[in-house]
Amino acid sequence: HKIAFPPIDSPVVITEGEWLKSLNRYPFEVQSLPSASFNLIQQVGRLIRSHACRGEVVIYDKRLLTKNYGQRLLNALPVFPIEQPAVPDVIVKPKAKPARRRRR
Repeated sequence: HKIAFPPIDSPVVITEGEWLKSLNRYPFEVQSLPSASFNLIQQVGRLIRSHACRGEVVIYDKRLLTKNYGQRLLNALPVFPIEQPAVPDVIVKPKAKPARRRRR
């Protein structure tokens, strides 16, 4: 699962972004980040509805760890243990595709 940011090519997002810029606001901070945070909270809430519920949330998005906004997104989630699995020393690369033969 990756973090769901609003599509940057959406006419609504573009227009709202231009309006925010005219107000000297940073659209990512005011528009995209809150939207992504809301979507993440909502998705986690569908799995964990009460204290009696058990489940695991796996987010395959390294931006949570590598971007400045990652910690803000994590802090928006309900309080539960967050684990980061160790990265293997050797990352297996996919096999190379065979070269195409040219037609004559």
